[in-house]
Amino acid sequence: MIGEKKFFLWVLIFSSCIRLLFASLVPITGDEAYFIVWAKHLNYGYYEHPPMIGWIMWLLSFLGDNIFVYRIFPLISVPIIALLMVKILQEFDEKKAYLCGSVFLLSPVSILNVLSVNDVPLIFFTFLSGFFFYRAVKKNKITDAILSGFSGGCAFLSKYFFVLFILALLGFCTISRKKELWKVFSFFMFAALPLMFINLLWNYNNCWLNVMFNLFFRNKNLSIDFANVFIFIIEQIFLMTPFLAFVFFKDRFFWRKVKENKNIILFWYFFIVPLVFFSILSLTKKIGLHWMASFYPFFFILLIFSNEKIIKKAIRYNVYFSVIFSILVMTIVFLPVETFRSLKKYPEIVMFMKPVDLCKKICERADDRILASTGYTETSVFSYYCNREFVLFGSMSRSGRYFDFISDFRDYDGRNFLIVSLNERDTNRFAELFKKINVEIIETYGARFFFIYGDSFIFNNYRELFLRKLLDAYYSFPFCFPSGRNFFRERYFPENLFSK
Repeated sequence: MIGEKKFFLWVLIFSSCIRLLFASLVPITGDEAYFIVWAKHLNYGYYEHPPMIGWIMWLLSFLGDNIFVYRIFPLISVPIIALLMVKILQEFDEKKAYLCGSVFLLSPVSILNVLSVNDVPLIFFTFLSGFFFYRAVKKNKITDAILSGFSGGCAFLSKYFFVLFILALLGFCTISRKKELWKVFSFFMFAALPLMFINLLWNYNNCWLNVMFNLFFRNKNLSIDFANVFIFIIEQIFLMTPFLAFVFFKDRFFWRKVKENKNIILFWYFFIVPLVFFSILSLTKKIGLHWMASFYPFFFILLIFSNEKIIKKAIRYNVYFSVIFSILVMTIVFLPVETFRSLKKYPEIVMFMKPVDLCKKICERADDRILASTGYTETSVFSYYCNREFVLFGSMSRSGRYFDFISDFRDYDGRNFLIVSLNERDTNRFAELFKKINVEIIETYGARFFFIYGDSFIFNNYRELFLRKLLDAYYSFPFCFPSGRNFFRERYFPENLFSK
């Protein structure tokens, strides 16, 4: 047992060092930059998702503005999950508990968990909720049920996927047919609902935008596509690792191993219910690699009933993965940026890998102009690295629309703009929005960026050509839900304030 514990601690150090290296070297991602924008404009809700990641980033911003600082939360959340996992499993087999914790720490779910995105608090708080619910069931402690509910509320405020956890709980309580489980579940919901209400209130006052974005805006024109199912299966094999995926399917989803244990079977539900849901959904929609990742810590708990040799073999394969993947990431990071020049998205790669050089050229030409860009990713990245507020201009995308809350285009009427675009087509899109337009092509590391100088912005034209389309597309809630204010209509179309 001492050997396994010491090995676990060494794995904890080894995996943490790899993740620290990734966190310090991997360039900022578009989502991270966007969530930093959230943090700098603190609110109790945001456009695409519930607000938890924005709150966390806001707290971390007091420690500094370096991207590494914003990645502290994912860096500490994985070791905490591993330690809690070991604590749960020690009552079954202390030796194997440390081995299961080691498998988890070396898995893709952990090694890749270095970016500060909303999946991180979802993974963390979902596991905390499962941990405390398990303790509440096992020890019949109300305080643990309340802690589970509070953690669950935080998970819900991270991402709506936590609803699948609640469905798993309902399935577990229903099939188990024990009255005491419903008592625990009641206290769980009692603690979770106040936090859920925060999101409900924000949606009520903002056109139900979280609901609309997640259920409707991003799910149009769905159709059966078996290629998505194949991709989903490959993703799960990657997250489990091929060896454990083989073990999982060979052992019939671990059902025979866990069904006799009335407590630990809870974790089986936490993993299987989301897996089944996303499997069905993959028939009509491409499932992101990270969607299922939130529930994978529960998968590694189930390994406790596997043979010790199997767990050790999984550790060996995961070590290989960690080393190979680390070498691959470091190679890509240190390659000259010109290596990727033949790729279609080369300008975007330059923006991410050489943002300081690009921002220097932007700031040299900024003068007193309003700085803007045409995509939410570019707008977020430029805002971070140029240390200036950028405006999202001319975008009709369903994503990144929190910039609509931040920017009031009425204030820009008559002002001069510098719009930075990665797309040459944008140079011909804005002629009617300014009295005068000039375009300068700037080359950085062989990538072309289009600097569009717009003089005397014409707000009324922008209102009719862009803002009205945005109103119809995203800010006209068509259902019979009760709704409060509509900031977009109030701001730009007050004459239509009482229309549907």
